[in-house]
Amino acid sequence: MIDSSSWPVVRWTMPARIPDAGAERILAEFDALLRRGERFVVIFDGVERPEQSPRFARLYKAWSRERRKQLGRWVAGAVRIEPDAARREAVLGKLMNAALAAFMPYPFRVAASEEAALAIVAQWLRPDACS
Repeated sequence: MIDSSSWPVVRWTMPARIPDAGAERILAEFDALLRRGERFVVIFDGVERPEQSPRFARLYKAWSRERRKQLGRWVAGAVRIEPDAARREAVLGKLMNAALAAFMPYPFRVAASEEAALAIVAQWLRPDACS
């Protein structure tokens, strides 16, 4: 689900469902990335939100709130790959929501393809990019 083999590019493929037993493990994987103490970017693909995963949703919300400062420091940005134009517009609309935008401690973009996502990521990883 979380693949850091191309560090500092981390890929997070969101499954349709996260079993309750796996919720803590996923967050522990992301905690390990934060403990590295190095800037990285995240490319999301898969479903936008796992269905029937209320435990993960609850834990992720609390986890994100508790680690907001760390996320802002170590995550240079995140890109969601959404090939479908209508769904991409829907995700962009959510990102424009003032409450969500204020909560995000790092830039978040939506791209139509892997190539477009990597182009965005390359900008964030430039040595002269703001940290």
